[in-house]
Amino acid sequence: MAGGAWALEQGRVHYTGGMSNTPPPSNPGLDLESEVLYQIYPQSFADSNGDGIGDLAGITSKLDYLADLGTTMIWLNPIFDSPFKDAGYDVRDYYQIAPRYGTTEDLVALVEQAHRRGLKVLLDLVPGHTSEEHAWFQQSAQPEPNEFSDRYIWTEHAFDNGAGLPFIGGEYDRNGTYILNFFKSQPALNYGFQQRNRPWQQSPDAPGPMATRQAMVEVMKHWLELGCDGFRVDMADSLVKFDTEDKQATIAVWQDMIGRVRAMYPNMILVSEWGKPELAHEAGFDMDFYLDWGDNGYHLLTRESPDPLDRTHDRSFFAQHSDTPATDFIVQYEPLYRHGLFNIISGNHDTPRLAPRLTEAERMAFFFFLLTMPGVPTIYYGDEIGMEYVKIPTKEGGYARTGSRTPMQWDSTQPNYGFSTAAPESLYLPVSGGPSVDKQPQLLALTRQLIAIRRATPALQASAPLEFLPAPHPRLLAYRRSHLTIIINPSAQPLDYPDANGTMVTGIGGAELTGAGLHLPPTAAAIVDTDK
Repeated sequence: MAGGAWALEQGRVHYTGGMSNTPPPSNPGLDLESEVLYQIYPQSFADSNGDGIGDLAGITSKLDYLADLGTTMIWLNPIFDSPFKDAGYDVRDYYQIAPRYGTTEDLVALVEQAHRRGLKVLLDLVPGHTSEEHAWFQQSAQPEPNEFSDRYIWTEHAFDNGAGLPFIGGEYDRNGTYILNFFKSQPALNYGFQQRNRPWQQSPDAPGPMATRQAMVEVMKHWLELGCDGFRVDMADSLVKFDTEDKQATIAVWQDMIGRVRAMYPNMILVSEWGKPELAHEAGFDMDFYLDWGDNGYHLLTRESPDPLDRTHDRSFFAQHSDTPATDFIVQYEPLYRHGLFNIISGNHDTPRLAPRLTEAERMAFFFFLLTMPGVPTIYYGDEIGMEYVKIPTKEGGYARTGSRTPMQWDSTQPNYGFSTAAPESLYLPVSGGPSVDKQPQLLALTRQLIAIRRATPALQASAPLEFLPAPHPRLLAYRRSHLTIIINPSAQPLDYPDANGTMVTGIGGAELTGAGLHLPPTAAAIVDTDK
């Protein structure tokens, strides 16, 4: 990378100038430049059989919508057989589709129809743990040694603690406690320990952890053989326990597993839930997600609020009344994205939706940003129409996250907004109401327009250069992508950007070029081509 950057010195942010470039993805043979990823929560997207739960056939019926929107890849949250104590992130069988979603044949049909429309399909791989009901775990819990005894992490005896890790004891006849990853129902698979101080902590290259790797390789190969294009990988950084801060043991595990699978499926696409692209790309992933972590740069953009519905105290950069400067985001993001494709998301199943806390104008400004930044932009289902976060009782381990998982709202003239023909009380979750596809919200039209521009314009694509530009006001965000300059004013006051010379490609909020540069009314944005 060349040139300078934004820097933080003695508590002050300053600009050092220069253009930076994103390196190619981990698999240079992949062309991800014009991709746009769309995340589908399958139980809430479209119900084809009237049982109140979304399914694979329902998703297939909506592929034309996704193609018309301009998206090129879809990621399905877990669809494998599960008792659904954590909404499918507790896998009971990696080789079976959960009956409520359909069959393997339904998935194959979905993939075939998606490919006909130029859409790739990524499954959600959960490699770190399974359900306690998985056959591997039931065998591992047996007192007699067997091939699955070391598939999970067990301590020496039933009164042993987990050496600082969460554990459960007294549930099975095996004389030991087992280590958990999250909920009580999610025993951790054994990929070994980098730092070991107990006899039961195995090396990552011990027979048990190596067998776990091979089992996960076989799972990946199975679904790729059936036509799937790759995987979003859940908690990809957490495989090896007591790993070093730079995760070198976990990285080595992924390099081994990914290498073996890519030898057979060189076009496999992998995106990690890691949040540290320099490590994710070293491990072999093609993309990483910028995750919503507390006060990190992504959080500051749209979620700097004490409550998902609290607008009064919202200090998010894209909240019109906020005083948060653009540099608070830039100084955190700019060093990260240089390490490879780092995907900015509209939201996901773990984060509160932006609406209704942010207005449509504010969300349009954010989408303007989302779809003009590097990486592969990722849209959570319904965000493109402004679906709202609601506070509702927990479902399948969702707790506060449940309010971001309500049914997709297709048609306001139909029962349940067109999601399902089931009685309202039989729905997986209640419809939250409000915007819908048939109402053609302004945000939906803008999303289509910006995706089309992005896919037709190499300067706006995944690894095209990015340079953040100095701005005359702290609430202005300005950046250059090759010959295009993007300027966003999320504030409540009109602002001017004098250095915008060229032709406007598109804009929102009444942005206009004048003899003095670019004039941006409140919550306005524009793309200016400086070559014309």
